[in-house]
Amino acid sequence: MVDVAVDLRAGLFRALGPLDRATMRHAIADTVALQQIREEATMRLARAAAEADQSRLLGVRAVILRVLGDFDGAEVDAVAAVKYAEAVGADLLLAPARARLAQVLRVRGRYEEADQLFALAEAGELPRTLTGAVRAYAGLSCIAQGRITESLIHVQRASEQNPHGFVMQIVETALSLIEEHAAKAGFGPPPRGWPERAGHPAPDRFQDPQTGRFGYLGVDGRPVVQAAFSQAGDFRGGVAAVCQADWGAIDRTGTVVVPMLYSSMETPTADGRTVTGFVNGVAVAAQRGRVLVVHRSGRVVVPPRYQRVEVHPSGFLASDGYSWGALGLDGNEIVPLRVDRAEALRTLDAAVSIDDGPL
Repeated sequence: MVDVAVDLRAGLFRALGPLDRATMRHAIADTVALQQIREEATMRLARAAAEADQSRLLGVRAVILRVLGDFDGAEVDAVAAVKYAEAVGADLLLAPARARLAQVLRVRGRYEEADQLFALAEAGELPRTLTGAVRAYAGLSCIAQGRITESLIHVQRASEQNPHGFVMQIVETALSLIEEHAAKAGFGPPPRGWPERAGHPAPDRFQDPQTGRFGYLGVDGRPVVQAAFSQAGDFRGGVAAVCQADWGAIDRTGTVVVPMLYSSMETPTADGRTVTGFVNGVAVAAQRGRVLVVHRSGRVVVPPRYQRVEVHPSGFLASDGYSWGALGLDGNEIVPLRVDRAEALRTLDAAVSIDDGPL
C-alpha cells in the first residue's frame, strides 16, 4: 500500500524550525511551504477513500494547523485522524495519530489528556525511532508540569531510540530546560509508571482459586470483570480474548465486542510468535477447520478461506496448506496464493509504512 502522505511529511521537516525554549513549540522556517503542504493535504483528502490514508493526511494537516496556531482546527483534525486509525487498528497508524493529538493537547495546556495519549502512543508493535520521538515530546509535557525526573527519563529514552537530528534538537532543548527547572524548583514528584500515565487502560487477568475461572482486576485490586471464563488472554489494544464454550473478546468493561463463535483465538505473527488474542488490532480465529481474521470491533477482516494466516505490520501472510500469498490490512489479496512464504513475506516487508514525520 502506497503511503499517500510520505512526501508531505518530508516537506514538513524542511518547513519547521527548531523548538523554541520559551513556548516549547516549533518555530516556522517556511510559512509558504506550510501553507502549500496544507493545501495539498486537503486536496488529497478529498480523493482518499481508505481510512488509513485519511488518518495520515489529517495527521499532516493537524501538525501544520498546530504550528500555525490554529489549535481548534488542529484538534478537530487530530481527533479525526485517531478515529480513522482506530477503525483500521494498526499500531503503526494509531501511535503517530495519538501522539499528534497529544501534541495539540500539550500546547493547549491539557497535560493529563496529553500524557495519557503519549503513553498509549508507546504501546504496540512499533519501531524504536517512533517511540523515541513520542518520548521526546512526552518529556516536554512533563517539564511544563514540573515533573522533572519523569521528563529526564523520557528524554534519555528518546536519545537512545531516535538519533535523528530533528529529535535530538528537541532532546538538547529539553535537557537545557530540565537543568534550569531543577536548579530553581528541584525535580518534582516521583516519576509515574506506564499504567498510571496511560490511565490504567488494561485490567489485570486473575484466576479464581475456587472455580478456576478467569476474570480481570481493576487498579484497586477488585474485579471489574467477574471470573466467568474458562480461558482468557491479556488485554491488548483495549480488548481481551476470552473463552466460555467458544472464544470471543470483551472490552475493559466486560462487554462482548467479538461474538463467542470461535474454536480458538491464537494469533501467529510473521516474526514467529503466537499470541492469545489480538496483535495490531486483529486476532486470528479458527472456525470449522479454517482460520479467519477478526478486528477488535468484531468485524471480519479476512473470511475463513485459509488454513493459516500470520499477522504482519502491513497485512497478512496466508496459506492454503501448499502455497502462500499476501493480503493487505483490508484483507484484499496483494499476492495470489502461488508463491513460497519467503516471497510473500518480502512483499509485505516492502509495504511497511513507518510514519517517521514530525509529530
